[in-house]
Amino acid sequence: MSTLLHIEVSPWAENSLSRAVSAEYVTSWNAANADGTVITRDLDKNPVPHLDVEALSAGFVAEGDRSESMAAKWGARMRLIEEISSVDSVLISTPMWNWSVPSVLKAYIDNLITSGVFDEGTASLAGKKVTFIVAQGGSYAEGTPKAGWDYASGYLRQFATAMGVTDIEVITVEFGLAGVVPALEGFITHKEASIVAAKASAANRAAA
Repeated sequence: MSTLLHIEVSPWAENSLSRAVSAEYVTSWNAANADGTVITRDLDKNPVPHLDVEALSAGFVAEGDRSESMAAKWGARMRLIEEISSVDSVLISTPMWNWSVPSVLKAYIDNLITSGVFDEGTASLAGKKVTFIVAQGGSYAEGTPKAGWDYASGYLRQFATAMGVTDIEVITVEFGLAGVVPALEGFITHKEASIVAAKASAANRAAA
């Protein structure tokens, strides 16, 4: 029986392009995995804490020497690691904010990466299928004025690669702000086409 971990990030519900495309992925995945299980973690509704000194230091302190709060923070990190380590596939859908990922997603990844436990030396996600859906307000594709400004996709791909993943795909949906920002009014048809293409890619990826 296959298991999919679905990480949602966007604070928007009905108007979120990343959520809309990820819903297409999950629908297709469920159809292809009738006996499968989807675990959903919504980082907007239930964010993980940003790392503090105790959370960062706990791994370097003997278990018996950890304070109660330090032990609790370490335990929370270990549960996140156990969760993602137990599944077959991972789907992370996120908007791109200010050329990178929202801080709630960065905090989640920071909680996962733990020296000697879950890092590039342990190939912690080797053998898993990892898919990222990244929703952008405009377009950062080659040939556009802001080509090269998308640091979100590269960061997410690097995270998966460092954790030993070889089966990686980043699905981008563009022009999310067309129809919202006047300067992008002329790109509404591009937005609509991008949504259709992203949903098709997500469905095909999930079914493969």
